[in-house]
Amino acid sequence: MTPDIVVDIGNSRMKWGRCGGGQVRGMVSLAHDSAVDWKDQAKIWGVSEQTRWAVAGVVPREVERFLGWLAARGSDSVVITNDLFDTAEATGLGTKVEELHRVGVDRLLTSLAAYRRQSAPTPVVVINVGTAMTIDFVKASGTHVGGVILPGPQLMARSLHDYTAKLPHIDIEPKPPATFCGQNTASAITVGIANAVLSVAYQLAWDWACHTGQRPWVYATGGAVGYFDGFKFAADIAGFTIDPFLTLDGIRIAAEALA
Repeated sequence: MTPDIVVDIGNSRMKWGRCGGGQVRGMVSLAHDSAVDWKDQAKIWGVSEQTRWAVAGVVPREVERFLGWLAARGSDSVVITNDLFDTAEATGLGTKVEELHRVGVDRLLTSLAAYRRQSAPTPVVVINVGTAMTIDFVKASGTHVGGVILPGPQLMARSLHDYTAKLPHIDIEPKPPATFCGQNTASAITVGIANAVLSVAYQLAWDWACHTGQRPWVYATGGAVGYFDGFKFAADIAGFTIDPFLTLDGIRIAAEALA
């Protein structure tokens, strides 16, 4: 199937991507539970009954809700699941993890898109900064070997407020830290979270390079990817790309593999 619109249903919101010419050309972020906003966006994009949709998500009830909305419109849709990655036959990306069915499909799709960006066999590190922060690793041969999961910046900020007596809840603005330390409590939290995000990415890119003995290409995406604006990896890597469309493009590639 060649989709016209791809949908990534995340923990906090959903993203729609508009496809054309073998790539994702535009993106909007929408609430999970606002069919009015969905209808308005569909009108803006000129969606019709002939529009083909590809959907993936990590919140089953929200995936079902959205598929019901599509069905009521008479729309043609496919759902991308983890089963597609049981072998590398369909997409060129396989995985060697325990309990494949429990891996977030967004991690697999983002890894797929990142790996397919390479013009030559290259190991890949894939960073996705959202409600959770995930970092995944792909061998140069095209095998996803797993990754790490930690709280995203919003969860870090919320936990500091919820599990301490005096620390305030701060609004997260994902951008590189302007200084190495904060001058007040709020700025200390801001700088701490920013450095937590950047430091774990740096360390794990370094570790993957050491483990493979090759220079990996590093990709970053997600709603809080702004932390990486202008960031320079000191680790010996092949290159670094910020790509806000990465997960959506993984859905597009996976849907086309189902044809």
